[in-house]
Order: sequence, then C-alpha cells, then structure tokens
Amino acid sequence: MQSLKVYISEGRHDPSIFKAVFMAGAPGAGKSFVSDWMALGPQLGYKVINSDMEFTRYMKEAGLTDDKGAVIIDPKRSFERGVIRSVAKRHTQAKQRHALIGRLGLVIDGTAANAAKIIKQKKFLETLGYECAMVYVNVPLDVSIASDKQRGKEGERTIGAELVTAKYNELDTGIPKLIKAFGSATTGFGPRPSKSMFFIVDNTVREKTPSLIRKVLTVITKWSKQLPKNKAAKEWMKNN
Repeated sequence: MQSLKVYISEGRHDPSIFKAVFMAGAPGAGKSFVSDWMALGPQLGYKVINSDMEFTRYMKEAGLTDDKGAVIIDPKRSFERGVIRSVAKRHTQAKQRHALIGRLGLVIDGTAANAAKIIKQKKFLETLGYECAMVYVNVPLDVSIASDKQRGKEGERTIGAELVTAKYNELDTGIPKLIKAFGSATTGFGPRPSKSMFFIVDNTVREKTPSLIRKVLTVITKWSKQLPKNKAAKEWMKNN
C-alpha cells in the first residue's frame, strides 16, 4: 500500500482531483463494459473502486479461474471463495480510504439500487470538497436477466433472475431520487442543463453503445480537468 504522503502528492497533481463518478445500473446492464470503454482510470487517473474486480484478481491468484480468467464455481472450495470475497471487500474499502486522503478522482462502481445510500455517500464526498457525477447504464429487465445468465455460463459471478429482478425494481424506484440528487438527466446529446451530472447510457444494443459513451465522455473529460470549485477543496489544496 502506498504511503499517505504519496497519496497526497499524487492527489495534488491528479487531473481528476476532487471528482467522483458513480457508475449505476442493474446487474447485467453492462456497467463494466461501459466503464472499460470510458477508461477514466488510464486516461484521467481515476481510481476505480470495485470489489468484484479485486475478487476476480484474488480468485486468479488462488488458482480459481480458468484459462480465460473466468471464476471457477467449485462447491468443494466454497469456504475459500467466501474468505476471498471478504478480503476483496476489505481491500476495496482500504483503497477508497487511501484515495480519499489524497482526494484522488474516484470511479465508484455498483448497482446504486439503494438510492439513499448513494445520496448519503455523495453528500459525504461533497463535505470533503468533491464534485460528483453519475453514469447510469440502462437496459430492459429481460436484457439484465439474460446477461446475468450468460455470466453464469461463462463461470463469472451470477445472482439469478429473482435477485436481478429485485435489484432492477429497486433501482427503478430510486432513479428519480438519484436524478434529483445529481441534476437533470442527460444522454450527452444536444443542450445540457448546466448543473446536470446524471448521464444515461442506453446499452440495449451494444453495437451502438460506444457512440453514446463517447458523447458522455467528452463532457466528463472536460469537467474532470476543471479546477476544484468547492470551498473545502480549495482549503485542502491550500493546506497540502
């Protein structure tokens, strides 16, 4: 783990300092696909906070992935799998804490099904000086279910149609609250309300998704490179 001085130094020189992008979408919506295409980490220095990525990495180190990198579902090693999941979550939490010390740019990847939790997290980040955006990956329920099922066939993490439906409905109910918290929804096309930081990427037809992502990415890239405006952010920059 990097020293705190390194994180603070990295933060001051980071192009996305004091910016946080929440990725949202139902299980199987394609958040990872969209996130990979946006490449906010490699392009703008964002730190990606995603326990599933850490979980897959640790499973690979434990020899629990196949030649393609997919997680192997072995009932005889379920206990080991559970331990690895816990370790991955703790490591992800530690990674986020250290990134916050340097006020580094964050990509927080999750379903955002619990709108109240996301809004609370957003408010906490804003007290630290962060500005926040959300990219919502939208697909119909049947696409989410089919994608989750396909994951299972490929040996990846799957939660089943019943839980996908529950998460989908919970997210659908919370979307109006998230739009209100992040600003008017926009697809990245045409005129955009000045305070709108809620972006919709329709991933129903995956072949068309990259063109949608590029338009949203243009706005987020420009926003990411802007100097911090929050009073708390300016004070932190002055003292560090």
